[in-house]
Parts: sequence; C-alpha cells; structure tokens
Amino acid sequence: MDLREQEYVTVLAKHGNITKAAEELYVSQPTLSIFIKRLEERMGIKLFQYIGKKMIPTPAGELYVKKAKELLIIQDQFFGELTDLVAGYTGRIRIGIHLRRSSFFIPKLLVEFEKKYPNIEVIFIETKSEIMEAKLLDGELDIIFTNKVAAIDKLNIISVYKDKLLLAISPNNPACQYSVKLKDHEYPWLDLNYVKNNRFIMQNPIQATRAFTNKALAYSKVNPEKVFIIQNMEAASQLAAEEYGVAFTMASYARFFSYPKPLNFFEVGSPDFFVDICIAYRKNFYLTAYAKDFISLIKKFFL
Repeated sequence: MDLREQEYVTVLAKHGNITKAAEELYVSQPTLSIFIKRLEERMGIKLFQYIGKKMIPTPAGELYVKKAKELLIIQDQFFGELTDLVAGYTGRIRIGIHLRRSSFFIPKLLVEFEKKYPNIEVIFIETKSEIMEAKLLDGELDIIFTNKVAAIDKLNIISVYKDKLLLAISPNNPACQYSVKLKDHEYPWLDLNYVKNNRFIMQNPIQATRAFTNKALAYSKVNPEKVFIIQNMEAASQLAAEEYGVAFTMASYARFFSYPKPLNFFEVGSPDFFVDICIAYRKNFYLTAYAKDFISLIKKFFL
C-alpha cells in the first residue's frame, strides 16, 4: 500500500509552504514542486493556489485533502493490523501530550516500553489539548493524553487519573493550621479565605489551570487583591516555597516536581471538583497490541 501522493498533498496543505513541507517529507523543494505540478496536470485541475506567499488548497484541493486523510488513516490501521498479524512488532505510535507533563512522564515510560518493543518508533507531539485533539481526528496522532476532550462522540476515552487543583504554600504560612482532612482525599482541604490577604501567584488566563483556579476562587468567594502572573507552574510553586505568595498547581504535577525548600499542598475550591486525565483515540481505530500495552503503562504510571 503506497499513498505517497496523498501524504505529499496533505503535508503541503498543512504547511502551505513548499519548503516546510519538503523538510517534513525529507525530499527536495524542486522534487515536491514538480510532483504537485505533474499531479495537477494529470488530474486536469488545480489543487493549490497562492494567496500572498501561502499555498492554499482550492475547493478541489480541499476535497482531495479530506479524502487523502481518510485513506492515510486506513493505511495506518492496515499496517497496525498487519503488524499484529505477523507479530514482528515493527511500527510507530504517535502520542499527543501536554508540554509540562512530558518532563516527568516520558523518560520512565519510554525506557520501560522499549524493553518490550525495541523496534517500535515512539513519537511525542507536545502541545495543548485543542491542537492535539485536532491532530488526532485528522489522523496525525494515534492517541492523546489530555485533560480536556471536546469531540466525545468521535473518540474512545479511557480515564486514567482524577486530578485535583492544589494550593502550594510555605509551611511557615499560618493558614496551614486551618486545613481539614477529608475522607478518601489524598491532600487536606483549605478554605481560600484563610489566604485571601496573600499574593496569589496564578497562571495566564488562557491556561487550563487558571480556569480551574478561577472556579475555586468563585466557590470560596475570594477576589485576590495582589496577583502575580507566571506561566510555569513549577516556578510558581518555587515562589510559594520562598514565601513570595501562594500558588496553584495540579496534583499530577505536585507528585513529581521536586523543590529545594519545603512546600505544603492543599486542595481548594469545591471538594467535589476534579479534572479527568484521560487517554483518547479515534472510534473504530484499530489499536495494535503495542499501543494497548503503551496505554497500560500510562495507567500503571499513575497508580
């Protein structure tokens, strides 16, 4: 099964640029240009048009790209089933993951997976939830590890871990004494009103953790007067350890980050609130034996 033509067109449509597309495809720019030109001549229709400096698919090109992606997905599934059939276990698995999770998530996972499947190429795409889901639906990824899924009707979803929003605070902060231990909760709970006069170290408004933080503030009816914005949650927790303020992070990060100075972590906001960390893949997508094992390793990692 050779779908080189379809791959060339979809990659060019993705980049809108001959040079970038050629780099991804590992071919020369003239080779790709000639290939597209001959394909258009053979079909008797233009697939791309220039708008400014960008190559944009024509209506015919859009239709071609749509069908080409469907064929490429079928090809991936065919090779996956074929690999399991011959049990040679050569192939690849493409995974979408958040950038901040990769630092503690990828190293141990890859080492353990490679022991069993040394000939399987593992490709990680580190990006935000919306982009990795779009790539998954387009067939550019096989599975994603995320805390947010929109196209529920098009994806199979496996719950891995129920994440909680945490407040990171120095042990020297007097508010620590007011925490409450909740049954079946990993961390004690703290009313944010006990720290409302502290500086609040928070993430950018576009970050998911900031949205969770806003919910916790609304639940507690707290409106911080002093706010410091920083994108990196590990740095935010380090600032809290230095008593610069109180910070917010997720339990899945707090479990694996290490801090030179001691920190206390507390659940905040609604005690019932959690974020479902899950694995998602396309419905009707054939999961190879090694992909299933990879998912099992992810679940084992968070036990």
